[in-house]
Amino acid sequence: MNAPKVRLPFLILLAGAAALTVAAGLMLFSTFMLYDDEGYVLLSLRNFAEHGRLYRDVYTQYGPLPYVLYYGLHLLGLPFTHTAGRLVTLLAWSGSATLVAWLVWRATRHSALMLAVLAGAFVYLWVMVSEPNHPGGLIALLTAILAAYGYRWLEAGQWTRWAALAGAGAAALALAKINVGVFATLSAVAVLLYHTGTERWRRLVPWIVATGLVVLPFGLMRPLLGAPWVQTYALIFAFAAIPVAFALAAGAGPLPGPAPRHSPWLVAVAAGLAVTVVVLGVVVLRGTTPAELVEGMILGPLHHPGHFSLEFHWPPGALTVGSISLAGFLLLQASLRLGWLRRVSVDSLVGLLRLAAAAALGWAIWRFPEVSPDNDVFAYSLPCLWLFLWPLAGEDAAGVNARQWLGLLFLGQWLHPFPVPGSQIAWGTFLALPLAAIGAWQATGWLAGRHGQPSTIGRLQRMDVMLTLLLAALAVFTGDRLARIGSRYFDSRPLDLAGAETLRLPDSTTALYRLLVLNATVHGDMLFSLPGMFSFNLWSQQPTPTLANVTHWFSLLDDDQQDAIIASLAAHPRACVIVQAGHLDFLRQRHLTPGGKLYDYVMSHYETAFEIDGFQFRVAKGRRIAPLFTAEIFGSKAAGPGVADTLVKLDVLLAPGQEIGSIALTAMDEARPAPLVLSRANTRVEVTPIDLSGQPRGPTMAAAFPFAPGGAAEISLYFNRAGAGFSTARTFLVIRDPAGAELALVRLRP
Repeated sequence: MNAPKVRLPFLILLAGAAALTVAAGLMLFSTFMLYDDEGYVLLSLRNFAEHGRLYRDVYTQYGPLPYVLYYGLHLLGLPFTHTAGRLVTLLAWSGSATLVAWLVWRATRHSALMLAVLAGAFVYLWVMVSEPNHPGGLIALLTAILAAYGYRWLEAGQWTRWAALAGAGAAALALAKINVGVFATLSAVAVLLYHTGTERWRRLVPWIVATGLVVLPFGLMRPLLGAPWVQTYALIFAFAAIPVAFALAAGAGPLPGPAPRHSPWLVAVAAGLAVTVVVLGVVVLRGTTPAELVEGMILGPLHHPGHFSLEFHWPPGALTVGSISLAGFLLLQASLRLGWLRRVSVDSLVGLLRLAAAAALGWAIWRFPEVSPDNDVFAYSLPCLWLFLWPLAGEDAAGVNARQWLGLLFLGQWLHPFPVPGSQIAWGTFLALPLAAIGAWQATGWLAGRHGQPSTIGRLQRMDVMLTLLLAALAVFTGDRLARIGSRYFDSRPLDLAGAETLRLPDSTTALYRLLVLNATVHGDMLFSLPGMFSFNLWSQQPTPTLANVTHWFSLLDDDQQDAIIASLAAHPRACVIVQAGHLDFLRQRHLTPGGKLYDYVMSHYETAFEIDGFQFRVAKGRRIAPLFTAEIFGSKAAGPGVADTLVKLDVLLAPGQEIGSIALTAMDEARPAPLVLSRANTRVEVTPIDLSGQPRGPTMAAAFPFAPGGAAEISLYFNRAGAGFSTARTFLVIRDPAGAELALVRLRP
């Protein structure tokens, strides 16, 4: 009789998840980040699948799990393309959000709250659009699995299942990114410490855990502790760790439910070892030695903070909130011990504070997209954590254990953003949503049960209806904002590059990336970039100098790896280099000035053939190339009816016999006014055949639309702009054939 009632929330969850996945997918396929970590990760995944030798030849900052996983998917037919990688990322995004929403429904049985968390989690993890293929997506999904199923099995008293999950999940996280796995391991160890051993031992556990947690951030962050932002980071964690350790103690005790047949410690270790053996076995069989595994997985990451870090600008009062939270906890503990306050009074205060913290989180989600919620949650959430771990009097022990597991996972993953607090902030703190929703819901029920009177039952029922409507509105409006951003997908043309045909980016980006790829394909036999933007290699099918590829190669590759790249570039005189000057300026402003022997070699041996939007296309010094599908615009002071006052010169390369029917000068990336269409009626055309160095290979000939340039050619267009102004930075040319089909996009050079 209850099956239909149980089934309905799952149908609601699946329908909401499907709609939000579509919106998220539109966002994901209409975004491309300038720094292009996506290309680095995608290329390294492909190189491992084709060559093996991870850490020896194929460079990565991450653990082997993503490489083994994608290798397995590739054997099943998954290509290493931007489209396929983004679909995998979308699955991780949607899966993470759906799992935490399902967790909330399981804990509360409230469908509106479930939908609000679902929409909030999709919004909170919007940074997935910035990091397709990044291990962070896999880390978020693994963390969500640990949270959802760990909560379920602890609530049900199934400690053996929980231990197997915790061991396998922590190992998987460590094999994806060592520090994240260590944090998950510590979370699992803390749970076991509080619930195993003798009563005397358990009385010592809070002191041991508090001491370990206080020391942890200072040991982890030791290389950068001289930086004020890192000191704040470590102190906030330390201030929060003490209340957490002693709040957990209030719910400590023997494992509830029937005694497990096997020690949870042994089960967790066995599960972790099984995952580790399988993953490392694949990597070793594909050419990596145990010594290289140790270096790549453990020793190398220890040096990364000194090579690359980003400063987090803590909002005002973050450290003050942490210190007030610690002081408040200590005062409440003293009040209980000295009899100044009754337990019910303390629990009531904790419950009310939970509601306030959850409301603040809801407000942070509501402000999206004007303000990304993750930074504020990261800054202010940890001091509130103990409120959600504190057991309220009379609560079910199994439910408390489950909620505390969720909180401990959140505590560990809060350290994930060190030393690069970018997208890692959202991946490391998204468990704040289910934790706040569950804790606040349970506090609401507890407060109503303790302080409600028979005369207020009707009022409480009306409040529940209002709360349901409010949560439903939050879910709908949050999802709508996600969908509105995703609708930009329909405002752009396809990128139409190999493996990324389905991406739709702003016109300026699409035109620029197309011409950079074409020039790299035509003019080069090898492609390198500064910083590493390896999507261009995937799109152009041009090889990299070696298999050691990473975005910030100037700080992460050692001298031998840089020497090998120099030797490979020197052996290929037709090698091309793409330099993103804007990103280099960004790094210099943050005192991360690129340098080193490979950097010096690139800057001294290659010169700029053309530059657009900060992208320099460089070739070996002394070499000349035709900057294909770029144009220059010239004005004239001549005036009068029929007088051409504008000249546009552009270099093109079209298939033999391909005719140009018209060329339109069009505004990019904005409300588009009617373009100026150049045709037979208003334009005089001259065509000069050229070679790939840009030198004439024949006389200049007059032409008229439609005309066939006949391969590589310089086209001169003389026309009267009729008073229309053109911004070099905001205008491009659209070349169409006589039938109106788009042949190419052309960017104007400064």
